Parts: sequence; C-alpha cells; structure tokens
Amino acid sequence: MDLVSTILKSMTSDSSLGALAGKAGVSADSVEKAITSAIPSLIGSLTKNASSAAGAKSLLGALSQHEDKSDVSSQIKNADEEDGNKIIGKIMGDGKDDFISSIAKKAGINVGQSNAILSSIAPALLSSISAAAKPDTAESVAKEKEERKAKEEKAESSFLGGFFSKFMKDEDDKVEEPKKAEKEEKKGGFDISDGIDGSDLLAILKKTML
Repeated sequence: MDLVSTILKSMTSDSSLGALAGKAGVSADSVEKAITSAIPSLIGSLTKNASSAAGAKSLLGALSQHEDKSDVSSQIKNADEEDGNKIIGKIMGDGKDDFISSIAKKAGINVGQSNAILSSIAPALLSSISAAAKPDTAESVAKEKEERKAKEEKAESSFLGGFFSKFMKDEDDKVEEPKKAEKEEKKGGFDISDGIDGSDLLAILKKTML
C-alpha cells in the first residue's frame, strides 16, 4: 500500500486545496506545493520515530486519538490548528522550525502561511494513517502481498546494477560522494525520491498491534 500517494491524493483534491487556500490565504498552487513537499518528510520522520518499540506505542496512542472518519477536506476545514501545531512538533522534534521554513521556501510562501497549512493537515494525516493501519481485509492483504513482491523483485533486479555502479566510480566520484551525503543531511527532510511510500510505517504499526 502506497500510503504517501493515498494521502497526497486526498489532500490535493480540489476541495482540500480550496479549504487550505482559504485558511492560509495563499493560492491553491502554493498549497499543493507545500503539501507535496511536506507529506513525504512527515511520513519519513514518523517512520524513524516509530522504529523503536516505545516510539511505535507512542504513535499508536496518538493515532487512537485521531480517528476522524469524515472526508479529508472536511477534516482540514475543521482542523484544530493548535492541536495540529503540537502534532507537527512531536513529529519533527527540534527540527520543527527548520521544517516549517523549508516548506515555506519550497512553496514560495511565508513561514506563517506554511505553519497554517501544516497545522491544518496534521490531524487529518494522523486520521489517514490510523485508517490505513486498521486490520486488513483478505482482499487488501492479497494486494499488499503483490505490491511487496513487486517491490522486492525490483530491488533484487537493481542490486547488481547498484553494486557495479558503486565500485566502478572513478576517484573523483568517490571524493564527491561524502559531500553529496553531507549536503542532503544538512538539507533535512525526505521526499518521494527517497523511496518513502509509507509501507515501512504501516508494517511497524501493524506489527505493534499484534
């Protein structure tokens, strides 16, 4: 299950974008840029936070308090922004302010507008994850197995290519690689190119619920 794509689809619908544009006072295009940049980073950080037993249980506790079954656009429109701001803080930790600023820069908006958007989508984000982490039906289990198998086959097929690519680099490439890694670390956050789709997070949560 591609959780990131599912959440992005619901949060970038016309009704969701319209609700956020009105609350933040920015264009729907800017809102979409902010959401598209923010969701992978938030899912990535949640996955990292849930990698420990204590972190997973803490997240499950938060999810149990956010199980709104109304459509996402309604959740965004009626979002408790104070609660949403706290959620962003818990997800991003000490990097919260840098994260909000980063999203503002990517979307071409100011920090206040970025904060308004993120605070409005945070409760709906937890509700969406909560719904996705619920026990699966036989149909969804079969679909997830197929997707996992396809993902594993893709990873396996790319192994040799990645292996040879790594060891066939010339000396200049080897010198530049650490610099690239350092740059990415300083930039912070995650995006879709990092391969984050939410499957790892759902696997952790489902395992913790057993």
